[in-house]
Amino acid sequence: MVAKVFIDGASGTTGLEIRERLAGRSEFSVMRLADADRKDARARTVALNSADMVILCLPDEAARDASL
Repeated sequence: MVAKVFIDGASGTTGLEIRERLAGRSEFSVMRLADADRKDARARTVALNSADMVILCLPDEAARDASL
C-alpha cells in the first residue's frame, strides 16, 4: 500500500526539502495542491482529510489554524 502524504507548506524551504526526500520513496505518494489552491482553506481541508499522513511546514499560528 502506498501512503498518501500531504505537506502543508510544501513550497517553503523545509517543505521542499521533505518533498525531495520523499520523492524517491516508492511507499509514499506526495499530494500537491495547485499554486492557485495553496491559500484556499477548502482545498487545504480536503487535502488534509484525504491524506494518510500530514506534515505541517507552517508558522505556528498557521499550523494551529489547520483544520482536520
